[in-house]
Amino acid sequence: MSQLISEIRTKWEFDDGLLFESFCRWDGTSTSFEDTKKNMLYALEHPVVRFEQYLVLEHGVEVRLPISETPYFLEDRTGVLVVFNEEPSKFSTPEFPWFFNYPDNAAIYNADGSLRFQLRSHGIGSYIGAVHHTTTPENPNALGVLVGSLGHDPEWVYLVDPDNPKLISTGKWVRY
Repeated sequence: MSQLISEIRTKWEFDDGLLFESFCRWDGTSTSFEDTKKNMLYALEHPVVRFEQYLVLEHGVEVRLPISETPYFLEDRTGVLVVFNEEPSKFSTPEFPWFFNYPDNAAIYNADGSLRFQLRSHGIGSYIGAVHHTTTPENPNALGVLVGSLGHDPEWVYLVDPDNPKLISTGKWVRY
């Protein structure tokens, strides 16, 4: 039986020792907007010295992800989708399997933290720009990504198959 992710937990430590923790559960429950806002305002005056993210499995085990990008739940909760920025942050691990550069700058990780696969965009000159929640007749809760060409905002919507690294074209275009 597959391990299921129940929540994603993020921990920040500031230069004065203050700790802040936030969470996002698979059912959509998360840290309040007010608490998140307080943390963001505090971070304007106090540098973050440590940043950690964890997948919390149904039976309470925490699995650390050494990345600073946001992990997104797969619909079946057996893994997460991560889209990487152009450059890793100081809190990320800047090498395989924890960072992927353009054009194939996204990956799916299993609940145990292992790499399932790296997503494949359309090669040189393109990049995966953002996660996009979309609706299709076949899958009303589809998880997708926006793919763009370098020098332009992400524009084409592709669906993500959690069992295959190849993106699925929707033919939809998003204009910014």
